This record gives sequence, C-alpha cells and structure tokens, in this order.
Amino acid sequence: MSGVFEEEHEAWNQLQAALKEPDLKTEELKMLADSISLRFGNLLKQTEKLTKVGDSAQNRLMRIQNELQNSNSKLEKSIRNLHLLSELGKVITSSLDAKKILQELYNQLKDEMDLDIISVGSYDAESDSVKFKFSLNQGSYVPSIFLENLNDDNYSSICIRGNKEVILEDLNLESQERISGLRKQWGEDIRSIVYIPLKVEDRVVGVFTIQSRNANAYNYQQLNIIRSLASYLGIGLDNADAYRSLSKRNKDLKSSLEKVRSLNENLAIERQKSENLLLNILPGPIAERLKAGEEIIADSFADASVLFADIAGFTVLSSKMNDASKLVSILNDIFRDFDNITQDLGLEKIKTIGDCYMLAGGIPNPAPDHLERMAEASLRFCEVFEKIKNNWGYEINVRIGIHSGEVVAGVIGKYKFVYDLWGDTVNIASRMESHGQVGRVHVSKEVYARLKDKYDLEARGEIEVKGKGKMETWFLNGKKS
Repeated sequence: MSGVFEEEHEAWNQLQAALKEPDLKTEELKMLADSISLRFGNLLKQTEKLTKVGDSAQNRLMRIQNELQNSNSKLEKSIRNLHLLSELGKVITSSLDAKKILQELYNQLKDEMDLDIISVGSYDAESDSVKFKFSLNQGSYVPSIFLENLNDDNYSSICIRGNKEVILEDLNLESQERISGLRKQWGEDIRSIVYIPLKVEDRVVGVFTIQSRNANAYNYQQLNIIRSLASYLGIGLDNADAYRSLSKRNKDLKSSLEKVRSLNENLAIERQKSENLLLNILPGPIAERLKAGEEIIADSFADASVLFADIAGFTVLSSKMNDASKLVSILNDIFRDFDNITQDLGLEKIKTIGDCYMLAGGIPNPAPDHLERMAEASLRFCEVFEKIKNNWGYEINVRIGIHSGEVVAGVIGKYKFVYDLWGDTVNIASRMESHGQVGRVHVSKEVYARLKDKYDLEARGEIEVKGKGKMETWFLNGKKS
C-alpha cells in the first residue's frame, strides 16, 4: 500500500502476523510493539501540529471574513452616502428656492444624523455681516432674522474670516460670551454646532450650520457628508440669490414699465387734449405747421369768402337778464349750431367777437365752390334763430353780411394763438353785416355776380357804406327752384 501512513500500516500488519505465530518470543513482540508505538507517536505529533496549523488558518480566515464584512458594510454605506449626496446635489443645484433646499436637506439627512436645527446664513459684503434668514427647527420652518456682524467675536466671523469650518462638540465648554447670542437665537439646550463656509469658486456666499441638542453629535463620516453637501449648497444658494435678485429686478422693471406705460397713456391723453385744444383754436393744416416749427405763418389767398353774423337784440337781452349762466347758455346754443353747420359744409370758423360770429371759405384749403358753401351756411344760420326763438321764447335774430375777394391769413400772438384774416375783403364783409337788416343775408356786388345763376337775390340798390361810399348790394333769399 502506497500513500499516506504506509509505513505505519506495514508495521501494524507485522504485529498482527506475529501475534498469530505460536512460538512468538517476548522480545520480538516487544520490538514490534515499540516500533508501532514510536511510529504512532510520531503520527500523533504530526497530527497535533497539523491541528494547530489548521486552527491558526481558520482563525485567520475568520478574521479576514470579518474584515471583509466590515469593509463591505462600509462600502455599502459609502455607496448609500454617495447616492444620497448625488440626489441632494441634484435637488440643491436645480432648485431656486432656499427654503425648499433646506427642507430637502433635512428630509434626507434626518435619519443619518442628529439635525435638531439646520440654518443657512447669507453673506452680505456691503454690511460685512451674515444674515440667517432660513432655519428649520425639528423640520419646521422658522422665519427668523439673525444677524452676525463679522467685525464681532463670533463663530460666523471665525468661519468666514478664517475660511475654515468650526466644529463645537460641546457648547458648555465654550466661551459664554460667544454662545450667549447663539442660545438666545436657537435655544438654551443646543450642545453641538458645526459651521461650514459656503463658497462658489473663491467667493464666500454664506455659512451653513447644523445643530444638535446632544454633545459630540457628529462623527467623522457624518462631517464628511456635511462638507460634501456644503459645496453643492453654496452653488444652490448662490443660484437662489441670483434668481431672487433677478426676479426683484424684473418685478421692479415690470413696475417701472407699467408706470412708463401709464405715463405714456396719460401723456397720449394729454397730448390728444392739447391737439384737440389746438384744433379748436387753429385750422388743422395751420396747427401742423406750427408743430413742425414754423414761427411766422402768413398766406395770401386770391379768392376767399368772408361772413359776419351778428346777433341782433342780444345786447338788449343781456342788459335785462340777471341770470348770467342762462345768457351764456343761449349764446352757446346759437354758436354750437353755427359750429355744426360750419363743420358740415367744410368752412373755417375764424373767431367769435362777443355775439358776432366770423366765418371764412376757401381757406386755409382753397375750394372752387367756397362761396356757394358760404351762401348755404348763411341760410342755415337764419333757420337756427327760428329754433332758438321757439326754444327760449326770446325775440332775437341774426344779421349776416358776406363778401368775397383777396385776403391775407396768418397766425399772430405768442401765448394765445389766433388765426385771423386781413384785407379789404374782411372790411367789406363786416360793412355788409353792419349795414344789413335783421333776419336777412346782405351781400356785395361781387357775391351777387357769382351766385345769381343758382340763387335768388333781391336787389337793394345803392347804399352809403361807411368808409366805402356808395355801393350796390343785394339780399340773398335762397336757392333758385
């Protein structure tokens, strides 16, 4: 038999064979027994040695197994922490709401470590201070304003000025002067605080603090998580501040634009009022020329017509009437109707002088039929007084004079513009009115010559006209049938 224990097996077989022989001698048996004893003694020693080697290897294997289990547990925890940091990093850097960022931090970390209070302070370079505006106490948002001046002896100053984290394992062992403000703000039972500076590149943007009511609350691994989060948190808060600042600027800009829009609307309204007022004073084309910068406006018209309409009896009526508003209302009714007729026929109202109404045709825009329009207007003016007498019950009437010819028109004045007419045509038209008869339209020879084919004109003969001598005139009765 070959293999392990071959010699021992051979010795054992020899002993068994010797025991079967009848003439076995004692000395021989003793020799065989000693040989087997020696061999099995050696075998026992080898077995004990192997057992010891086996035990040592087993212990070493058990230690390796325990170490592998511990390493695996640490690895699993590290993977879990990395996943946690990754998820928190996404939330922090994607959110633009500091309150939401802080709430998410608390929700994710509350099972990993003591988080009785977490807070974020924003660094204000202008005031050189840290303002803690966002805090969570046991998961509940606390809208507190806690300001720490970095020129004072406080932990925020140590954190930012020294650009380093501050780990306070037990506040009871710290300076009472430093912690009095902290406990006043966050409670007397706070024992552990960690301050981490928040930075974006090389710029400090604030401070992140976590606090516990237990002493020595944070181990090395937990602190590493907090340190890693601080880098994300700095970016997130900087983005939130930038967004908040941008939102405020946009809101201010929107408010300013709304004010500008409102001002523009009011300006447009006021401009329109000014336009309307200017158009009430001046003809449209003349107003445009003034707005364009013309300082002196004077135009000559070779062919224009001028009408004067004077209210007969109004002076006597005004002397007898004590009610000024009623008097003005009567005059307003008359001139308002005159204005409507003037507008309808495309004529130009020049002005009113007391109870006298001055009208022109063919200016500022020349028109070949201006005299026919003027004749139509004069006849309608006479009709107005029939309505006035019926509505008001007063015996007043109108006296009208018309002449046509060459005129000069322009704007005079600096503060109260007046568009006016000059020339002999204006003077003769005025004389036609003053030398006319109540309720009738008195016209010159020039008017008669141009209207006789279309209108019924009654000859008055020659009359003495002040400043003009004898003149042949006519009354306009209406259109020919």
